[in-house]
Amino acid sequence: MHVIKPIDLPGLLQAQRQEILERWLRRISREHEDKELSRAELRDHLPDFFDQVLAALRASQAANAANAANAANAEAQTSRAPASAAHGTQRLRVGFDLVEVVREYETLTECIIDEIEAKGGAVSTDAFRRVQRLLNAGRAEAIAAYIERRDAEAAQAQARHIAFIAHELRNSLAPALMALSALRRNARPEDEWALSTATRNLSALRDLIDQVLVHDRLQDRVQVVREPLDIRALIDQVVRDATLAAEQRRISIVVQSPAELLFSADSRLLRSAIGNLLGNAVKFSHEGATITVRAQIRRGSLTVEIEDGCGGLPEGNTQDLFKPFLQRGEDRSGFGLGLAIVKQGIEAHGGNVSVRNLPAIGCVFSLEIPPGSSPTS
Repeated sequence: MHVIKPIDLPGLLQAQRQEILERWLRRISREHEDKELSRAELRDHLPDFFDQVLAALRASQAANAANAANAANAEAQTSRAPASAAHGTQRLRVGFDLVEVVREYETLTECIIDEIEAKGGAVSTDAFRRVQRLLNAGRAEAIAAYIERRDAEAAQAQARHIAFIAHELRNSLAPALMALSALRRNARPEDEWALSTATRNLSALRDLIDQVLVHDRLQDRVQVVREPLDIRALIDQVVRDATLAAEQRRISIVVQSPAELLFSADSRLLRSAIGNLLGNAVKFSHEGATITVRAQIRRGSLTVEIEDGCGGLPEGNTQDLFKPFLQRGEDRSGFGLGLAIVKQGIEAHGGNVSVRNLPAIGCVFSLEIPPGSSPTS
């Protein structure tokens, strides 16, 4: 009677490691001749992944000597294969599609089966299932890493495209606003309404473009770059930008701050935060109201407060105001990104933003930024 010898699968894979990988590489090379990749590029992290599979099998085999539960735990603890994740991102970089990535792991399985058949013995179902689970887990990690990197690169490309368009639009707006300013100096009284309307709307468009640029920068998780700033000078510039809109509604803006207020912060993010809050204050304050901007440094931290004359906030959770696309009041112009951008920009500095209601009067938005280097946004 012919007796079929059992095969020690982990031992076979260890002994035939080089042959299995070479067979896999030859098949992959034939399938991807059009990519003109070197052997090293084709192999990439696959040998490392194979070694991780062998390590997981050995750990499982050793634990199995104790009991099945230990074997399952050992396999679960060693089944994660970081090499397969690295392999997935490399395959994206060299031009593989997802179907081709999946096919690679199927080819590896076929090469292992070829080696089992060549050996001519019997492999236990449990051992083969264990190998298949490890290969499936590696394939899943490679696919997940591939998709994550692909989506991140697509989002970055889109963000760069949007930022390019926004910068180009802003560059065109700057001379247009300067031309309007020059025209207003010698304008006839009957032309004032048209010039003011054009200036107001171009300024609003500029502010919206700035919001898009800052929002894109924060979403891209770039590092916040602090630099020495004169906060009073920055506030004065923001106030000048808001003056036309304020004057048209007979709103006064008062700044309470030392004549020189030095602090280290990201100029674009801080200017955007204060500008958004002041723009909202002008937008929602009643005609004839007074807006007060207060700034000081206490215990090394910068505090900026903007008190408006909106008549008080509606009932509800005031922190909801900082959620994207949520707008307060009846005016629904804009996209509701302003306060969300304020929160993101200040928190990127390691600070916080809050609002305090003044019933029947208005509200006070407060920004606080600690000193020192900022975290990555």
